[in-house]
Amino acid sequence: MKQGLFILMFSVFLFPAVNSFAQTEGFPEPPSIKSYKGVQGKISKYNNFNYLDIRDEADKNNRQAMGRYWEIAYSYDSVFRQKNKFKAFIINQVAENKGVIYFQDTTQVHFVIPSDAGNIWGRLVLSDDKVYRLRLIRETTFVNSLQLDARPTAVFEKFVDSVALPPRINFFPKSVITRIQSSKYDHQQFTWNVKDTLYKQKVMGPFWDIKLEARNSRNLVDKQVSTVEILESYYRACVKAGGKIVKSRPRELLFTLTAAKATLWCRITVSLDGVYFVRVVMEADEEKTPPEIIISVPAANPVDSTGVKKNG
Repeated sequence: MKQGLFILMFSVFLFPAVNSFAQTEGFPEPPSIKSYKGVQGKISKYNNFNYLDIRDEADKNNRQAMGRYWEIAYSYDSVFRQKNKFKAFIINQVAENKGVIYFQDTTQVHFVIPSDAGNIWGRLVLSDDKVYRLRLIRETTFVNSLQLDARPTAVFEKFVDSVALPPRINFFPKSVITRIQSSKYDHQQFTWNVKDTLYKQKVMGPFWDIKLEARNSRNLVDKQVSTVEILESYYRACVKAGGKIVKSRPRELLFTLTAAKATLWCRITVSLDGVYFVRVVMEADEEKTPPEIIISVPAANPVDSTGVKKNG
C-alpha cells in the first residue's frame, strides 16, 4: 500500500497537470504562444475590449489594434543577458507562426500573428532579466451594448438613495450607482480645443454627478470592462442618438444631446476598469451663452483670400 502511494506521488510530481496560465480573476485563456522554457504565465489583466498601439521601424503607419486584450507576465530566476534570450525566443515564435515583426528594440517587440479566429497583435515588454510580459489583442468586432433614450439599466446601491435620473442618458449594462449628487440648479465649466483654439463654456441648469461601477456575477467591480469599452460605448451611442461629440480623450468624453427646449451636456470620465463617472447639466435654451475663446494661436503662415501667403 505504501509502495503504491509512493509511486502515485512520484508520478504526480513528474507529470503535473497541464495548465499554461495562472490567474485569480477567472479570465479566459489568451491566444496560445509558447513561453520561454515552458514556464507558466500569470494573466494579470483581461478586457472584453481594449486597444494596443503597434508601430513600425520608421515610426510610420502606426496602427491601433482593437479587440479582446490580455496582459501576461512570465517570471524566471535571474540569468546573465536573459532579456536577449526572451526576445530571441518570442521573435522565433512569431516566425514559426508566420507572423510579422513591426518594431523591435532593447525593451520591446511589436508583432502580429495571422489567425482565422482573429489576428493576434502583440507587444513583448522586456522588463529585466527576470520577467517579460506579453500584451496581446485578438481582433474582434466591437459590440455596443449601450443605447441612449432607453430605460436606465443602472440600479442604486443599497446605501444610496434613489433620485430622478437625467433624461436621454443611459448607463453601461450591469452598472450600480454607488454615489449620486443632484441639484435643481448649478453651474459647470467645460473646456475643449479645436485645433489651436482653446474654448471655455459655462453651463447652468439642473445638475447630476453620478459614480457607477460595472459589477460582475459576484457583485464585484468587473475589471473585464475596460475604460476603452465604456468610452467607446458612449461615443457610439451619442453619435447614433444624433448628439455632438465636443471632446474625446483617452479617459474623458464630452458630448451634447438635445432635450425639450434644452441641451444636455454630458461628461464621462473613467478612473479604473469598470469604474466611471457621469456628470450631466441640462441647459435651458433661453440661458445659452456662446463659448469663450481662451487661447487662439494664429497660423504660422497665414494666407489671404487669393491663397497667397502674407509676409509677416
